Amino acid sequence: MKSKICLAIVLLVLSLAGMGWFASRWNLAAAQVGDKLKPGNGQYISPLEEVSRLAKMSNEQLMLSNQQIAQANASIEELKQELDESQKFGTYWWERAHPKEFASLSELRAWLAQDDTDSAFYIFGSGCLGNYDCDDYATALEYNALADGYLVSAQIEGNHMLNSTIIGNNIYFIEPQNDRVWLWGHRD
Repeated sequence: MKSKICLAIVLLVLSLAGMGWFASRWNLAAAQVGDKLKPGNGQYISPLEEVSRLAKMSNEQLMLSNQQIAQANASIEELKQELDESQKFGTYWWERAHPKEFASLSELRAWLAQDDTDSAFYIFGSGCLGNYDCDDYATALEYNALADGYLVSAQIEGNHMLNSTIIGNNIYFIEPQNDRVWLWGHRD
């Protein structure tokens, strides 16, 4: 991507350099013609034709340079868009790979209120939902939190699987089947 930007800048510089070369060529030709245009020497037509030809060439080169500049600017804009998209993509994956902790207990509770993991209905031993039980709830809550960029773990406590999360120095347990939250202890 950087090489495309460099190529576009090089084309722009070469185009501008080309315009400078033709401008200096034009000035030299005009000076030479000026010396030949003296009254009475009969050479008025030929030098004027040469100046017209050089002017036409200069205008064509200028138009070509303007087209190259427009193409270079379009390439630069396209590369800027690609860079912006790749930065957004990188940010998305960085956040996915580095989930954040909840800032407060109220933020955790607000997130749990909007999360629908607890809405799956299961009656123990009934076989409803194809044996959807505590480990399925805990795993679903863990994945839903990760999808929203939060760090929530699933763990076994006794014969039951539930979730935990850290807020500041506190460790909280979460019952994924009903969103109940309680303080388990402290990190330090």
